[in-house]
Amino acid sequence: MEGFWTEDEAAFRRDAAEYFRRRPDLDPAKAGAGPAEIWRELRATSGPVAKTPSPCDVLSGRISVCEEASSHDPRLGRELVAWRAAASAGPADPLEDLACRLGRSAGTAAYVAEAGARAAREQGAFSSSLMGCREVQESLAGLVSGAGLVRFGACRLCRLLESGARERAGREAAGLEARARALAADTRSLARSLLGDAWTEAHIPADDFPTPGERTP
Repeated sequence: MEGFWTEDEAAFRRDAAEYFRRRPDLDPAKAGAGPAEIWRELRATSGPVAKTPSPCDVLSGRISVCEEASSHDPRLGRELVAWRAAASAGPADPLEDLACRLGRSAGTAAYVAEAGARAAREQGAFSSSLMGCREVQESLAGLVSGAGLVRFGACRLCRLLESGARERAGREAAGLEARARALAADTRSLARSLLGDAWTEAHIPADDFPTPGERTP
């Protein structure tokens, strides 16, 4: 999927991923670095020469941060998105907000796919061709594929907004949101089946793409 980003955007995405890998202490449930500090440190990943604007301050960079944070810990992704929205001056742009939520949803799906694959391997689901094992394998593959499509949707929306094609972006937004909503449902379903209800409630925020009419905390 990196082929859809520019060289600089792909480099920042890799830097953000590395940042989260280096910081296993970034647990929203613990007294680790706060969102403001994390955003500040991520700005520093763009290298010693300051860029204007910083990758963190343009939409493609924010999408990358949302996705990489969520693939590290979905709760952290939620914290960073919420802090950024609260710290922004003026009302949020709904299309840019959707693009970031698409990234966050793709990251959460990747997180669950990785944890689910570990659990499935421990349960022997990869060493058997029995129907139940094949269903687990297909569900994991479907989740990875769905995350890739939503990730591409985030890039697509970003490119439309960058080019000023807001009307077209608005027309495509409903379909992209529906795809992300389906991915969020599949993510929670797979997490519950492979990792259990307690794990799911502890690790997966419920407010990513709730179903219509669903109340969230």
